[in-house]
Amino acid sequence: MMMEIIKIVIVPIFAALLHDYLKSASAKGKETVKVLFVIAAIWLIALPLGWWNVIESNIQSAKLLQSMEILNFLLGAIVVGAVYHLLATKYKKLDSIMPYISMFGIIYFTTVTTAAGRENLMKVGFLLFIASVIHNAAGYFFGYWLSRLFKLDKNSARTVAFEVGLQNGGMASGLAGAMGKLGTVGLPAAVFSPWMNISGSILANYWRKRPVDDDKKNIEGK
Repeated sequence: MMMEIIKIVIVPIFAALLHDYLKSASAKGKETVKVLFVIAAIWLIALPLGWWNVIESNIQSAKLLQSMEILNFLLGAIVVGAVYHLLATKYKKLDSIMPYISMFGIIYFTTVTTAAGRENLMKVGFLLFIASVIHNAAGYFFGYWLSRLFKLDKNSARTVAFEVGLQNGGMASGLAGAMGKLGTVGLPAAVFSPWMNISGSILANYWRKRPVDDDKKNIEGK
């Protein structure tokens, strides 16, 4: 499961951070990334050509071998991040298109999960929906009010509320699929994700229409 989390979460985030870094990197920084890209690309190309077999035959420790697998994924993130940056530089609209691709991925996973677990969903669908509503609402509520209890300002508390109330349904579905339990373990994510998007939009619009008093004063002062 940890390996799946690394592939689904850590690698894309690392690649995205590299892309953002290259947007404002110095000439020296870009040169360093270029060297890392070449090393990573050569390493990854060598793996299917027999290099991985050599590694497996010479490393007896399972933990060290797993660390090498993690290194492979991180090197892949360097390659993906650098290639994506080149494409985004050449095609300016690519960054604006990616959110739509992400939404399509979420819809796809939700549809596949619902289809795979149709029978189970018919049995426990209503209970899963109620649990999702309670879980989501509790995240908003405790995220906001505990933040206020610890003296965070209202805007920060609102941010924490979203961070706690909204969950990564795509990652949950991906983990369930990797375990071969998409039609059972994946169902909560399939139910929670659509509701999370609806409730999050409602709450965001509610707070947008009720800006914090300090923001009002700053706007009036300007």
